[in-house]
Amino acid sequence: MDRKKVVFLGFAVLMILLLLRWAGLGGVMEVLKRARMDYLLLATGVYVAGILLWALRWRVLLKSLNINAPFKVILGALFAGIFVNNVTPGARGGGEPIRMYYLSKRSDGEYGPVLATVMADRVLDLIPVVVMIVLSTVYVYLLGSTSLTITLLTLDFLLLVMIITSFAILLNEGRTKRMSYWLFRQFSRLMPKKAQKYEKKFVHIIEVNVPKFQEGFKLLMRDKKSFFLALLYSFLSWFFVLLRSYYVFYSMNYPIKLPDVMVVQMVGIVVGLVSVIPGGAGLIETVNSAVYILLGIDKKVAVTATIVERMISYWIPTFLGGSIMAHFGVKLTSDKKSLTGSEANNGEIEGAKGNG
Repeated sequence: MDRKKVVFLGFAVLMILLLLRWAGLGGVMEVLKRARMDYLLLATGVYVAGILLWALRWRVLLKSLNINAPFKVILGALFAGIFVNNVTPGARGGGEPIRMYYLSKRSDGEYGPVLATVMADRVLDLIPVVVMIVLSTVYVYLLGSTSLTITLLTLDFLLLVMIITSFAILLNEGRTKRMSYWLFRQFSRLMPKKAQKYEKKFVHIIEVNVPKFQEGFKLLMRDKKSFFLALLYSFLSWFFVLLRSYYVFYSMNYPIKLPDVMVVQMVGIVVGLVSVIPGGAGLIETVNSAVYILLGIDKKVAVTATIVERMISYWIPTFLGGSIMAHFGVKLTSDKKSLTGSEANNGEIEGAKGNG
C-alpha cells in the first residue's frame, strides 16, 4: 500500500475515532450491546439483494445488445468496480473502465458495446436518485429545516448539471471519444503497467469502438422493454438501499421513518461526489451522523447506526472487491516508471483525440 493510501486510510480512521469520542464511546457500546442480530443480518441480506438487483439490471442491458456473460462474471465485475470507486476520490468514475475491462475479458462482448451498457447503467441509476432528491427536498422543506433544504437544492442543481452533461457527451461521438480517453487515463492511473502495455491497442479500440458504443447506447435507449425492466430493477435496488439503513436502526430498537433515511442517503451522495477522500471514508460517516441528528435522531444512535451501516455498505464490500481484484490478478499501483512511459505516449492519444 503506497503512502497516499495510508494517509487517506489514516484520515478515515481518525475521523471515525473522533466521531465515536464525540458521541461517547460508552454510549455507542451500550447501543451496540442492545442491538438485535436478526435485524442486522436482515440489513446485510438487503444489501446483498440490492447488489443482485444491480447485477440483474446490468444483465438486462447486456442481453439487449446480445452480450452473453455468466451471472457470476457480472457480479465479479460489479464488485471490482465497487472496490475501485471506493478507493477513488471524487465522482467515482474509476470503477467504470474496470467493469468494462473485467467483463469484456470474460464474455463475448467488445469494449464499445460493453461500455455502452456500463454508461446506460449509470444513467438508469440516476433516475431514481433524481426522484428521491426531489422528494427529500420537499420533505425537509415541509419540516422547516432551512439548512437541509439549501443543501438538497444544491444537490438538485448538481445532479441536473450532471445529467445534462452526461447526455451531451453520450449522444455526441466527438465528446464520447474525449470521455473514453479520460476513462483510459483513469485506467492508466489505476493500472499503469497494463495501460502502458495495451495503450496503442486501446487507442485503436476507442477509435473503432466509439461508433459501436454510440450505436449500442442509442439502441439501448430505444429498446423500451429492456429500458423499463432495467429501470424497475434500479428503483428496487435504491429502495433496498433505504431499507438497509431502516433495518440497521430497527436493530438498535430505534424505529426511524424511511423519508429520514432517504434524506441522509441523498446528502451522502453529494458528499461522495465532491469528496477528495476516496469513498468519502470517515467524512460520510460524520456528515450522515450530523444529518440524522438534525432530523431529531439521538446522537449515540445516529453515530452507531451510521458506522454499522457503512460497515455493511462500504468497508466490507471494499475488502471483498479488493479480494476479487487480487484474484483477477490486478494490482492498483502508482509505478512511476510505468506512469512516465504512459505519459510519454500521451501525444499519440492527444493526436487521436484531435482526429475525433
